[in-house]
This record gives sequence, C-alpha cells and structure tokens, in this order.
Amino acid sequence: MSHFAVRYKGDSMRIAYFIRNIGISGGVKVVLQHVKMLKEEGYDVTLFTQQVKDPWDLKEMPVILLPDDFKVISDFDIIVASVYHDVKKLFTRGARKLVHLCQGYEPIDYLSRITRESITERYQRSGIFSAIESHLDLIKFKRRIRQIEAVYALPTFKAAVSKHLVEFLEGKYGQRCALIQNGIDLNTFRPDQQREWGKNGKIRVLSVGSADVGFKGIADTLDAVKLLKEKGTDLELIRVSPSLPSRREKESGLVHSYRTGLKEKEMAELYRETDVFISSSLEGEGFGLPAIEALASGVPSILTEVSTYKNFYNNQSFAHFVPTHSPEKIAAGVEKFINDVHFRNQCVEKGLRVATAFTLQKTKEDLIMFVEGLRKDA
Repeated sequence: MSHFAVRYKGDSMRIAYFIRNIGISGGVKVVLQHVKMLKEEGYDVTLFTQQVKDPWDLKEMPVILLPDDFKVISDFDIIVASVYHDVKKLFTRGARKLVHLCQGYEPIDYLSRITRESITERYQRSGIFSAIESHLDLIKFKRRIRQIEAVYALPTFKAAVSKHLVEFLEGKYGQRCALIQNGIDLNTFRPDQQREWGKNGKIRVLSVGSADVGFKGIADTLDAVKLLKEKGTDLELIRVSPSLPSRREKESGLVHSYRTGLKEKEMAELYRETDVFISSSLEGEGFGLPAIEALASGVPSILTEVSTYKNFYNNQSFAHFVPTHSPEKIAAGVEKFINDVHFRNQCVEKGLRVATAFTLQKTKEDLIMFVEGLRKDA
C-alpha cells in the first residue's frame, strides 16, 4: 500500500479532527473551516476536543474526549491534528492513520528565543537569578525543538496551509506534503468603497495577534507607533488579540483600543474602519490570515519580508514591505501611505487582486483533492 492508503467501511470515509483545546486562534479557525467544508461535501466528519476554552465561532459543539476515550478515534479512517503535541498524543496512542496538518513550523519560534531574536515578556528575566533562569530557558527551548522535530519525522500524512511550508517540510523530512491553502470569505472581507481614508486627519492603525507569541513581532509595531507619536503623527493603534494585553500594551499609552474575542463579521467591520494594517511578523509566521483579510478589505498594508507574505504573489507591489525588526521602516511606511496617495491607492488595488487567489473555494478544492487522493490510493 502507498503512504496515503487508508481503510474504508463501505463507501464511507470517516474523518476525525482533533484539537486539544478550542479557543480563539487562526489555527482553530482553519480546522473549523475544514470540518464545515467536508461536511458540506457529504463526508462523515467529527470534531473532537478535550476542552472548549472559548466557543467563539463554533457552529456546533464538538465531541469532548476524556483521557481514556482516545480509543474512540481509532475507529476513524483518517485522523487530522494540527498542533505537534496533539499529533504526538494520537500517534503514541495507536492512531496510525494520522494527518499532521502544519499551520506553522514551531521550531522556528523556539530558535528565535534561543538566538534572542524575539523574547516576549514571559521570558524576559531580571533579578539576581536571571542568568540561571535564562540558562534553564535555553535548555528547555533546545529540548523542545528536538521533541517537535521528532514529531515531524513520524510517518504521518503531511499537509500544510502555505507553499513555503510544503517546500520546507518536503525538503527537511523527505516526506510528501500536500498543499491545503488557507482562504477567506470574500463576501465577508470586502472594502467599504464609501469610506474616507484618514478621516479628520486621524490615522487608524490595526495590528492583530498576541504579544505573547514571539513570531508575531508585536513589539516592533509598538516601537513604530512610538516613533510616529514622538514625531507628532495623529494616529490611533487598535490591537486585536486572542489573549490579554501585555504589560507594555497596558502601560505605555501606545494602544488606543484593545479588543479580544472578535468574531469574523466583527473583524470584517473593523478592517473596513482601518486606514493602515501592520503585520511585523517574523519568519515563524505560518500563513498570516489577518494580512489576507486586510488586503481583501482594501486596507493599505505594511508587511514584513518573511516567506509566507512573499509567497502571496510573485512580486511585492501589493503592500509596503519592510525587513523584520525594522520599526523605523514601518513608521516610514505609515508616513508614505499618508503622503503618497498614488502609492496608497496602488497598494489597495493590487492588494484586492492578490486576495482573490485566497478564497474558501480554493481551500475546499485543495482539501477535497487531498482527501480523494487518499481514496484513490486505498
């Protein structure tokens, strides 16, 4: 049998998706989209979890698994998990028909902590024991990288949400990896053609992602806003995150509004009220759904030169691109959008065109092709 061979019961393929914790995140959103799409096409799909931390955009409740209930999943023809520790748990409990859906290569984030490229507040050590604590952190991070790499090396079926992840995984682990490209609802994420950009001379800047996640690079956006405010630029920074604000976000005075728990339609409305979108993500960004959502909503965007964003299109004329860790260039990008109407409009127009390649229909086509590939090789 080939690597993608699976077992069937009659003509039906039974598919299980497992997420240990369901809450507010782009990764959870993608899994929920997959489950919905497969059900729409008549597949027998069940979503399993151990905990619902936040029901968020759940359309129906998943099956709650207790620690001893994992044998239930073994009856399914294919099992999909995304987070590495979920994959490991299922594999060690005998789930051999297992898909590892990669939404971002986690070791990159841990490596950025080791090199001190990105240290979130959680790992900023101080006091007389700081050197010892930092050394213990390094040991933990290196061990975690080895553990995650061991999970990726397992003989699981591989799929990834972006082209650069597919190429990376196939090159590093020598295993076939399918592309199931992320997509968005272009009927929900659409521009407001009537809105006046920079109304009343105030620029509304939007940044999405948790400051607790190092590869989001939120500190660089905060630094850029600080530079702009020191120069007298009249702007408001709106932060959206699945988690509580960091100490700096609460105390610095840089954040005008901080929002959590927004549903998809609420996010779409927020994009349409935004003048500039900034993503200062690092290389660990697996896809970057907010960036595509912003482009589809007609928001001029500042993006970092990381693999996922560079793979959105074959050139970078659809946004203002900056190197990672460049707050001064992010600030300059905001100023360019303010002062250069032609450039701003050009980014909006090209961004709208780029976003049309990232539809939910394309995601569904990739997903069905992957599943049917399993069927044909059975």
